[in-house]
Amino acid sequence: MAVSYPDVIGEHTSDPVRFVNDGLQYTGYFEPSVIAPGQSANLYLFLQSVFNVPLTAKIKVEPPKTGFLSGKKPILEVDRPEVEIQFGPGEAGLLTLPVVAPGNAKKGDHSLTLEVKASAKGRAERVRPAKFQSKLDTKLIDDPVGLNLTASLGATYSEKSAKRADFGLTISGPAIPPDRAPNLKFRYDQIWSVKDAETFNKAIREINSRQVKIKQELTPEALYANFFGETVKRFGNVGLPLRIGEAIMLAKIVTFTCQYFLDNPNLAPGVLVPIWERAYELDADTTHAMQLIRTVGFHHLIRLSVATSFGVIAQTTGKQLWELEERQAVASHVADSLEMGESLDLDFLYLPLLMAGTRLSARLKMPDEDPAHSVALMRQARLARTDLFTDQEMKTANHLYNQILQKAAS
Repeated sequence: MAVSYPDVIGEHTSDPVRFVNDGLQYTGYFEPSVIAPGQSANLYLFLQSVFNVPLTAKIKVEPPKTGFLSGKKPILEVDRPEVEIQFGPGEAGLLTLPVVAPGNAKKGDHSLTLEVKASAKGRAERVRPAKFQSKLDTKLIDDPVGLNLTASLGATYSEKSAKRADFGLTISGPAIPPDRAPNLKFRYDQIWSVKDAETFNKAIREINSRQVKIKQELTPEALYANFFGETVKRFGNVGLPLRIGEAIMLAKIVTFTCQYFLDNPNLAPGVLVPIWERAYELDADTTHAMQLIRTVGFHHLIRLSVATSFGVIAQTTGKQLWELEERQAVASHVADSLEMGESLDLDFLYLPLLMAGTRLSARLKMPDEDPAHSVALMRQARLARTDLFTDQEMKTANHLYNQILQKAAS
């Protein structure tokens, strides 16, 4: 491929197999995946053109039907039997297809079948590969969805040629009449276009041209000092003034996350490129990398830090204690709350950020720091938080953090 566009689908779903037909990759899922008769669900279909020319896509929607003796009646109702979408070169988007199960719908596992065809306008050349292996290892971050990493690091996937594909939905339980008539109108939202490629490539060019200077500026000591001040300010703004031990451990995990990416040339674009892209959108000055990272890049770094922290905890326990969907929700909630200045529950400070920061404290020793004293300050802060992990559901987290703190102090 003379020109290559970044992957987009991998930012939204980690499905390792993508269907493809006529130059259009697609994959999707129902949400919710189980409904009662009378209720509705949305099929979220992610589509991504692999060609450098416009496409016209026609998608036929075929609901499951009852058997011959039952009159072959639709088990799921949809708005229309066919959807047509115009794609620009390399465009990616999300098609939302609502369905409803009638009150007398047959219960069980069913499939909505889509037939996807596309026609290219002009001579088409590939701009996205048929398969790819992400540069992101899974030692700490086991899934890149929602972390703004796949554009620069890629997603692991392979194509499966398929003009038709089935998407499963389960109908179960007693009928539940809808509160109001469901809206079955489909919706298509563009999520990437060639304009985004221009911003993406501009970021890569600037970062590459300043690579040496950026590395000199973003030392662990400088990162720690800046993140210490920035996290104190941000958490204070959401009603969580940090105690000194908490500030130390929090700055350490954010610094560790940043260095985890920066120390590996293959991973460094994952932390830097999204920050530069965001800066261009805001028309922010990109001259000083440190200032840019602690301000414009803070949202991206906190989200990555939460994901990394869960990975550190998993290495400590030998397994992930929380489901992927829970971890993704926590990462989004913490990052968004800090960015918008909205209140944040104390538990989200400790789980997972301070857990991981405490666990890694000895590995990230700052000049003139006494690690034992830092842990002692963290213990004092923890003891003062009498309202931490009081919910019964947080019993596991409380026990785990006490173990981590005790080991760090030994």
